[in-house]
Amino acid sequence: MRRQTTVALIAGGTVAMVAGAAFVRGRFGGRGTGKALPDEDARFTAFAPGGSQAFWCNGPVGWLTSRMMPIAEAGVYRTVADMLDLRPDDELLDIGCGPGGFVAAKAQHVRRVVGLDASPLMLRAAGRRLAGRIASGAAELVLGDAAALPFGDGTFSAAIAIYAPASPAEVFRVLRPGGRFVAADPVPAKTPTENAGASDGRWGEADYRRMFEDAGFTDLVIRFGRGGLFARGRKPTASSPSTAFDSDSQQELVGSAETA
Repeated sequence: MRRQTTVALIAGGTVAMVAGAAFVRGRFGGRGTGKALPDEDARFTAFAPGGSQAFWCNGPVGWLTSRMMPIAEAGVYRTVADMLDLRPDDELLDIGCGPGGFVAAKAQHVRRVVGLDASPLMLRAAGRRLAGRIASGAAELVLGDAAALPFGDGTFSAAIAIYAPASPAEVFRVLRPGGRFVAADPVPAKTPTENAGASDGRWGEADYRRMFEDAGFTDLVIRFGRGGLFARGRKPTASSPSTAFDSDSQQELVGSAETA
């Protein structure tokens, strides 16, 4: 009985620690308009060794986080996978991939995956979890941050950022036309209608719509649910502008005909 109680306490404490890490990850990063960090790029290296939040993803606490994160975030993985709709021919970029939990659980069927993280400890954990795919050349892990993604234009067909800072403009750049991007925020502004740049520094629906649209994404979808806010955007295909023009032209022609 004592052993069961001890295990339960350890498990509960670890889950709380992982939840705390997600909370801090969400809270950090200059949330809200007018609340930028003194060094805007600092949010991208916060979880790297020496960063302001390195405690959560490195050392003994980082080891515990790497073990518990795939369990604690399982529901989030399901929501992200549902919104992303991964296909066998996809090439996926996982920004802030952590220990590789999402890729192992929801992206085993895609052609190629690349995980990016600022924590060497997390990448080692991901390397163990994805060893088979790495050996076959279907997976790659990269040490770095998302301020300037170390990939060429149009490299990927899909990208995710689960509880990790990402630049929508950079994601847009590395996606191919038609590529999809899903971001998950654990602590968004409280309600879908809350004004952009909430007073407590959290981002809400209006903020995400603005950031995604400013980067060039279309077909935006915002969801609130267990796990926070989920935002999805699509990079327009090469034919999208002309299609929109044709549609507008047809409407004008119809209007002219009715007037006549």
